[in-house]
Amino acid sequence: EANMLSRFVFYWVRPLIAKGVAGKLKSIDDLFELPESLNIWRVIGMLHQALDETVSLFKSLHRCFGWEFYLIGLLRLLADLAGFAGPILLGGLLRTENPGNSTQPPSTEIDAVMDYRPYYYAIGLLGSTVISCFAGVHFNWRMTLISSKMRIAIVTAIYQKTLRAKRVLNARSEILNLMSTDTDRIVNSCVSFHSFWSIPFQLFTTLYLLYTQLGVAFTAGVFFAVLLIPINRKIAQTIGRLSQGLMEAKDARVSITSESISGAKDIKLNAWEDVFIKRIEQLRDVEIGFLSKRKYLDALCVYFWATTPVLMCLFTFGTYVLVLGQPLTAASTYTSVALLNMLIGPLNAFPWVLNGLTEAWVSLKRVQALIELPNINLDEYYQPLTKVSGDTSFSNAKRPLVISIRDSSFELEVKRSRAELNLSLTDIVDFAFTNLNLEVVQGELVCLLGPVGGGKSSLLQVLLGNVHCTKGAVSLAAGYETEGFGYVAQSAWLQQGTIRDNIIWGENYDETRYKAVIHACALQHDLDILGGDGASVGEQGRTLSGGQKARVSLARAVYQNKEIYLLDDILSALDAHVARHIVRYCIFGLLKNKTRIMITAHPMVLCRATQTLHVKRGKITQSDVNSVGSMLSEYDDYDEDIPDQQSIRASKPAVPSVNGTPHEPNGTANGSLEEEVREFGQVDRSVFGAYWQATGRSLGFWVVITVVLMQISRNITDAWLAYWVGATNRAILPPVIPPNRTLLEVELVQENNLQDVANSTMFYLGIYSTLALGNTMLTLVRAFLFALAGIKAAKYIHDRLLNSVIHTKLQFFDVVPLGRILNRFSSDVYTVDDTLPFILNILLAQFFGLLGALLISLYAMPWLGLLIIPLAPIYLTLQNKYRCASRDIKRLSSNALSPIYAHFTETVQGLDTIRAFRGETRFHRDFLFKLTESIRAQLSAAAAQQWLGLRLQLLGAFLVGGSGLLAAITSAHMTSPELVGLAISYALSITGLLSGLLYAVAETEQEFIAVERINQYCQLETEVNADGSADPPFGWPSQGVVVFENVSMRYREHLPCSIKSIDISVKPCERLSLVGRTGSGKTSVLSALLRVAPLDKGTITVDFVNIATLPLDVLRSRIALISQDPFLFTGTIRENLDPRAVHIDSEIWEAITCCLASPLIQSLGGLDAKVEGGGNNLSAGQKQLLCLTRALLKKSKIVLIDEGTANLDLESESAVQLILKNAFRGRTVIMVAHRLNGTLDTDTVLVMQNGTIAEQGVPRELASQTTSMFHAMLQEQQG
Repeated sequence: EANMLSRFVFYWVRPLIAKGVAGKLKSIDDLFELPESLNIWRVIGMLHQALDETVSLFKSLHRCFGWEFYLIGLLRLLADLAGFAGPILLGGLLRTENPGNSTQPPSTEIDAVMDYRPYYYAIGLLGSTVISCFAGVHFNWRMTLISSKMRIAIVTAIYQKTLRAKRVLNARSEILNLMSTDTDRIVNSCVSFHSFWSIPFQLFTTLYLLYTQLGVAFTAGVFFAVLLIPINRKIAQTIGRLSQGLMEAKDARVSITSESISGAKDIKLNAWEDVFIKRIEQLRDVEIGFLSKRKYLDALCVYFWATTPVLMCLFTFGTYVLVLGQPLTAASTYTSVALLNMLIGPLNAFPWVLNGLTEAWVSLKRVQALIELPNINLDEYYQPLTKVSGDTSFSNAKRPLVISIRDSSFELEVKRSRAELNLSLTDIVDFAFTNLNLEVVQGELVCLLGPVGGGKSSLLQVLLGNVHCTKGAVSLAAGYETEGFGYVAQSAWLQQGTIRDNIIWGENYDETRYKAVIHACALQHDLDILGGDGASVGEQGRTLSGGQKARVSLARAVYQNKEIYLLDDILSALDAHVARHIVRYCIFGLLKNKTRIMITAHPMVLCRATQTLHVKRGKITQSDVNSVGSMLSEYDDYDEDIPDQQSIRASKPAVPSVNGTPHEPNGTANGSLEEEVREFGQVDRSVFGAYWQATGRSLGFWVVITVVLMQISRNITDAWLAYWVGATNRAILPPVIPPNRTLLEVELVQENNLQDVANSTMFYLGIYSTLALGNTMLTLVRAFLFALAGIKAAKYIHDRLLNSVIHTKLQFFDVVPLGRILNRFSSDVYTVDDTLPFILNILLAQFFGLLGALLISLYAMPWLGLLIIPLAPIYLTLQNKYRCASRDIKRLSSNALSPIYAHFTETVQGLDTIRAFRGETRFHRDFLFKLTESIRAQLSAAAAQQWLGLRLQLLGAFLVGGSGLLAAITSAHMTSPELVGLAISYALSITGLLSGLLYAVAETEQEFIAVERINQYCQLETEVNADGSADPPFGWPSQGVVVFENVSMRYREHLPCSIKSIDISVKPCERLSLVGRTGSGKTSVLSALLRVAPLDKGTITVDFVNIATLPLDVLRSRIALISQDPFLFTGTIRENLDPRAVHIDSEIWEAITCCLASPLIQSLGGLDAKVEGGGNNLSAGQKQLLCLTRALLKKSKIVLIDEGTANLDLESESAVQLILKNAFRGRTVIMVAHRLNGTLDTDTVLVMQNGTIAEQGVPRELASQTTSMFHAMLQEQQG
């Protein structure tokens, strides 16, 4: 909507800057809308049209954006040409200040011309600088627009292909890299392409101009600069190798940190904090080793970069005066200085430009490999059922056929790496169905049985269309292909959001239907505990238990109201009574008229199945379930009074409401995850103080001192060059002929002056060389001191962060997502390690460089104060406005970028479910919305940057032009053209220094946000009374007596008590079982004993010692814990069994033998065999055996078991129960039981209900009492 003038001067950005100054940039809605040229649907349409004509991504991008991209190069060419005008016009101006050696007075006409030429050159300096300024800024802005279009095109192409491609399910990590790293490389190559032709043009033009000024002498300085290129290249290659090692070390550290945070509960409850801190710090030391080497090499690069201008001038002018014997004049000297400075950037940048283009081409080929994958074609994979004829051997024909597969073959595809592209997209056959036959009629219940790995889940993938059909087809009834399936995977997939969001999943909210689904999936009780359906599920459902995640996934599928349901072993993770409820009210309730294909061995489902199929190695056979049906005939009344999907809309079922009151579709509840603290405005001074302290105050002081000394030496070197030029000019200028002197006498005087110049050359050059070399030494010291300070700060800040997080309260890990914590240890720590010191280095160089330039300019031309004084407040006002806006835009940009990657990650992880539900369109729409917000933030940041850049460069242009005009005005009174050259050459650099300083200040402040975020986590609360007030007696606990007296406990202040006024007394060596439904308080009893949360009231004693008085690490280290989810970490078996390394091998093998784990350990390769993170290379039973061995090796008198057999099959559970009975004899055992059969051999059982003890007694006695709660629970579980 802006007019042409507003666009030209970026006045249209002013409202955005004003909002930033007012502190009103709080959300994406406060930023600019995207222009029509960046309309996402328009850009996508252009790319789709191009891809329809050619599959080549490069050709498609070229067709869409090529002409616009090439035309932008004209702006770059204009900026380069205008840039060359500056040194040329400066030389012309200085020549008018020093007209030459003519002994004849100029004519009046020539004099008149000569009087005006300085003004022409001054105006030319101003004009060329302004042209270069506008051309450069608009080039950058246009490149931002074209880069944004390319980013939109590429990422949407990748996302769409991910949703639709046939073979991406096993290349998920590689696709994430395509979306991030590879896309960035391709987009960044836009600027690199124009640099590819611009840099050679700049180099050749600059070399030619240098030749016109100095002749062949320029080759000395250029030769030195060229000599540095292979040195810098070698350093860069070494830095690249070190960076690779650094990233690998970082990945190893972050991986172990991730394991530690994921297993924080086990680590803290076993008092292993110091063990894992040591492991992480050892990996951090390796990382710091790579970082140190890289930073010291970076320091060398900084040294070469900072000293190259000085040394190039030294070699060039030394050759000019010594070898060629030419005197230094102001015009040739300062024109050459400006041109030599113009050489440095292109020479250093060109290798990186080539590297960037090479990397971009490799990334383009990687993305192309994805684009070329064939899409899933449902029209080809599925055929209308009317085209299929034949018998119905696997079904009865009373109802219509909905699925038919006849004599068809399928291959399940697994991927291997393509070495040339590092992208896993090539097919190999892993599993196959041959001559498959299957027919399913409407409303049928088909159960799939078979051994582990037999192909049951693969058969569901056949129906979903995620495999390759080599013969035949899958035939579906009309309409089912587009409707999709109600698919529930065995491993639950949830999106970050609320429980309600995950259930409704984009559908319209129907209160009656919603409540029926909640009831049918047994979620009402969980919602009451969690605080309602507005509770957040966290990343990947992290805040929910396995059973809760499974039921939310089931509820999502049921709410979608599909006609065909594919359910992958959904009952295995559920308690008996919950499974019974879901079978009754969901499988045979809401879904009773739906077609259901289930993987299950649950007898209550098998007895009602119309087909039971046995799947083994790609073959399907019919199973006889008559025996199962007869066993459970008593449950044949399931259909009575159970609503189905059709009746839900007509009548309201009598089910409890969620949270007791109806929720509106947009209602909210208190989520269980804490919102991330987001700062606004300026970064607090304490953050800068924290970093200053981390560097070590004395070291930081010396860094600043060396920077100051380096800048002073540089300015003195330049001032001495001006003095040298001035002395030479005064000696070679033609003297004024006195009336009483002859021409011969004057010539003799001039000859003597020239001889004096020749004799003094070594003196001036010697001083100049000494100053230049002194400057290089100070630069070297400064560079290495700065590197040392950055490394010291990085180590200190990480260690402080690690100790704070590991020692914080356990509840912190329940309410803060894993990804958020890991962000501190990965991206924020990386910022502190690398980018923050880098930008701080630039900030110091720009600040003292600008200060030195201003002082030298004022010294050389005091009249410049007339320009600098009024320009200073303008500059300060601009920088203040920009910092206010850019700071908040940067935060919004960061916040807008994270959801894109989070959404893409969720999409890749849940691809099976999304495709099954036919949710691709909605997910694509959501992705485009998030991408739009991110592009808006990036574009607003770029607009603010160009707004500032234009104004700062105009200030610099006025300073340069003003310097020239002042020189022209005062030329009649000024006899020192070398000072004019010195002043204007510094004025030319002030433009870049002004921009560089402001950007460095803004970037430094933005990078300090990482320190701010880390600092938040460095101030976390530690656990209550962690240090305790007394030490236990020697050998405590020696008996194992545990007493709870009137104990109440809540996990957080706003939550209700999880246990309420309970009294428990456990005798020495007693075996106590805790049973009850989810949320009854069983685990809370163990939590109270381990002081997971402070007690509301009451006391707990162990061997008559109040545990509240003990140090936490002492208490937890004396109690053995076996949790439901076995915690194993990356390392050897020995390290996992004995984390503290306090036991000898014979003791470890003794514990292994007692736990019947010797065959397992020997088969794995002994104690030094590797264990993958989370024990992923072991089965659930094997992992639990190792945890049992570890608990036994602890030799504690008290053993706590939290549903230690919940995830085991019956065979493994029997083995574990035998070990618990024999190996832990003579110890007090308190266990939370999931399966009740194992409780019959314990001494006492407590039945928990709503945080209280509802029943207690001897298990077998209670089991025999038909009125007891324990008896009822046993009967329910046994079916």
